[in-house]
Amino acid sequence: MANVKKNPTWQAMNAGMPPQQKRQRGVPGNSAFKKYTMLFFVLALLLFTSWEVFLYVNDNFLNSAAARNAKPAVVSSTTHLFENENNIVSRRSTQTPVRYKRPDFEAGIVFPQWSADGYGASWQQQLPTIKTQSGARWMEMTVFLSQAAPNSTEVRTNQSSPTVQSFADGVKAAHDQGYHVFVVPLMGVDSPAGQWAGTIQFSNYQDEAQWFDSYWKTFQPYVAAAAQNGADQVAIGTELVWLQQSAPADLWNTLIARVHSVFPGKLTYDMNWSSLDQAPPSWMSNAQLEVIGVSEYIPLVNDRIRVDPKDMPGLWKTIVQSALDNFSLKVKKPLIISEIGYRNSADALYHSWLPYSTVSPPDPEEQAAACDAALGNVIPDQHIAGIFFWGWDGVNGFKLSGQPALVVLNKWYTSPKS
Repeated sequence: MANVKKNPTWQAMNAGMPPQQKRQRGVPGNSAFKKYTMLFFVLALLLFTSWEVFLYVNDNFLNSAAARNAKPAVVSSTTHLFENENNIVSRRSTQTPVRYKRPDFEAGIVFPQWSADGYGASWQQQLPTIKTQSGARWMEMTVFLSQAAPNSTEVRTNQSSPTVQSFADGVKAAHDQGYHVFVVPLMGVDSPAGQWAGTIQFSNYQDEAQWFDSYWKTFQPYVAAAAQNGADQVAIGTELVWLQQSAPADLWNTLIARVHSVFPGKLTYDMNWSSLDQAPPSWMSNAQLEVIGVSEYIPLVNDRIRVDPKDMPGLWKTIVQSALDNFSLKVKKPLIISEIGYRNSADALYHSWLPYSTVSPPDPEEQAAACDAALGNVIPDQHIAGIFFWGWDGVNGFKLSGQPALVVLNKWYTSPKS
């Protein structure tokens, strides 16, 4: 400014002018400088905001388009496939977290264990990989219980049951990894061969009451461990078909109250799909049961055939989704598909509950397409609050680990639609 003041031309031009006019005519004063500086920062902020909005809209548009147009993966190398998937997940981790349309949707997978120390270090070490490859936000953990015969009143643990400590360690590890944890008891019947939880039945109230007492005594330590280690949801029972429909409501309501007294989180009951066409028993209206679970293995075909993937979504909607939605309306509660699986075989949609096919070859594309059909119908369905796929490993032909079906799960579970 000293050089300007010494310039005679400048002095002549400004002779006699008021100070305010001098600032406007020549070198800016402090007020104008501040104004231009503020204008610059406002323009920069507008440009930055516009760019961020563009990136957000573009990313959501691409995700939505991918969800609409993606088809079941057909791959020759699952190793290459998962390398790509890991890159996708890694890239997402550096971006803004996904804003889920249904943030409370239970996007889950089951990783059951069948030994005393099953939920120990080996199981826990796989949790990060499961999350990366499947996109699951919920982990279902099973507890296997058993009894000697369908009419036995004593429920017990056996060599396939986790210890309470192993189970507690697993719940804590899953919770610490960022999973929501869903605890599900599974009942087995030792003999005769072919019996299962659905065949447990009694001829009098005294035996029924004794069974419920024994069941709670055996299950209670696991419920307490679930509560103490961060689990989010507990099923009070699974696929107890005869007891569900025939045992007195007071026994069920007592069981619900007992579980609720130990576990303050969300409660459900996991019914078998074969009961969907029956009237809900009165105890299912108990307010402490927030949702009703369904083990969903409804066959989509009546013959050992390979279904064209493009036909699966329509079949699933007509046969499965309609049955689920109708039951939800009858019970006046949302449902979760607490267990669903498709075996890796060309006849995956025939007798879907069977873990193996004795005549059809492995068909990972058919398995992936079946998962895609289920998720495409379930994700937007407001009657269905979650879905859990059976399972990561230890589930015979239903195994998802290393299969293209995992890419399907990841596509839907990480989509903003879910």
